[in-house]
Amino acid sequence: MKQVDFYLISNRVNLAKFKLASRLANKLQRLNQRALIITDSPQESSQLDQLLWSFSDASFVAHDPISEPAPLSTVHYGVHNDVTPNVLERDYDVLINVGSTVPLFNHHFARIAEIVDSDDQSKAAARGRYKRYKSEGFELKTHDIEL
Repeated sequence: MKQVDFYLISNRVNLAKFKLASRLANKLQRLNQRALIITDSPQESSQLDQLLWSFSDASFVAHDPISEPAPLSTVHYGVHNDVTPNVLERDYDVLINVGSTVPLFNHHFARIAEIVDSDDQSKAAARGRYKRYKSEGFELKTHDIEL
């Protein structure tokens, strides 16, 4: 069964959703799993790109934009509107969504990580995504995260 994990960030931290996405991508990379991280805008993708290189003093996540994937890179990122059928052919293990909507291509993934910031607007949008995933038959789990 396809699964969606909602990671609910409980505290207010600058760029929290990107920091958590970086941590998840790092873990997936260590497990040799391929991840696609999607954002709402080019500006968010740029912020994410910077954090993937620098979120930890001890490690970084080797990554590429979906428009320029390197053959050995296991983590790609980009704006959800830029995901094309050829991107989905890359056999990702996990979709990490830091965006505010359910991606139209969600059924291409066995596992989705939804990252939810602590502000009220993000929580409200996440409730809508939760209902949609539930109506589409995904198994849903929630995790409270403090950064």
